[in-house]
Formats: sequence, C-alpha cells, structure tokens
Amino acid sequence: MASEKETILVVDDEEAVRNVLKKMLENIGYRVITAVDGQDALYQLSLGEAKIVLLDIMMPNMSGIDVLKKLGDDHNNYCVIMVTALADMQTGIDAMKLGAADYITKPFVQDEIQDKLNKAIDVFHRSSFEKNRYETLQKNVLEQTERMQEQFNELVSSLAREHKLLHELAGRQSKGGKTTLDNLPKELQEPIDSVEEFRDALLRVLKKR
Repeated sequence: MASEKETILVVDDEEAVRNVLKKMLENIGYRVITAVDGQDALYQLSLGEAKIVLLDIMMPNMSGIDVLKKLGDDHNNYCVIMVTALADMQTGIDAMKLGAADYITKPFVQDEIQDKLNKAIDVFHRSSFEKNRYETLQKNVLEQTERMQEQFNELVSSLAREHKLLHELAGRQSKGGKTTLDNLPKELQEPIDSVEEFRDALLRVLKKR
C-alpha cells in the first residue's frame, strides 16, 4: 500500500481511462485527482496538491509532451510518468529525455503500474531530499559567509581607527619613541589614510602568515 496517501494527478482526455486509473490507484492506496487535458493539468499542478503525475501523451490541443515542455526546468519538482499506447513506446522513451521518470503502456496492468510508481516515487523523494539538503547547506554557507564578512568589516574598521590613533600618539612622542612602530608588520608601519587601504594592507600581512 502507498504510504501517507500520496496524491497522484491523473491526466487523460478520455473519461473512461481516467476512471480506470483512478479506481486502480485508489485500490493500491493512493489519493487521486484528475485533469481532463494539458491545460487542466498545468492548473492542477499550480495548486500544489500533487507532485506525482500520470500523464497521457496523446491528447488534443496540448499533448503530454507539450505539458512537459511547459514545465521546463520546473519538471524536477514533479515525478511524471507518461501514459502511452503499446504501439507508441518510442514516444514514451523520448518523453523521458524531457524529464519524465518513466512510462506505462495501455492496456494497464496494475502490478506494472504499482511497480513503476514505487520505483519512480522512491527516486523522486530521494532526489527531493538531496535537493532540499543542498539548498539548505547552500543557504547556511551564504548566511555564515555574509555574517563573517560583516564581522570582518567591523573588525577592520576598529583596527583602522586604532592604527590611526597609534600613529598619532607615536607622533607626539620623542623621536626615539617612534621605534615602537617597528614592532608592527612593515605594511602597517606607515600612516594609512582610509579603511579600504588599511584593509588591503592587513590582507597582505595575513597572506604572509
């Protein structure tokens, strides 16, 4: 039985076919919604109820292939299994090149449908998990990088002020007192006018470490 009542969108312009697939899938344990053509399918997908789609290839006005093309790069967000006649399997194979996960042929065999659905859904969920994990990691890295950049900029600004003050104090001391600046890296021994110049000098120092 399907776990957690996975919702499947069945798309076919023939009512009899929709009803057969709906009953067959509900017997297996899926929740089923239907669409009567390609436009209706795109509308149903926009509602976000289903990520798993059984999509008939041969439909008037907008074929299953047209629907796949309309999804474009967004097809990765869905698990699409094409439905085709036995004599037209090549079209089903071609559809897989456009992003379909698999295809099933008419007349339907429940065991075949169940087996292909289980495999396709398993791959889809694992791919979705990896995609979500990748996006989460990427977001974390970007956020941490931005936070570190802000902290670094604050630190540089603070050090630049202290560096300027150090030179001012050194200038008020006796000539011999200026040798205290000799303890600084060579790049920081001379006065620096701006925070940007201080940052560049500091980075040159860090590169030598």
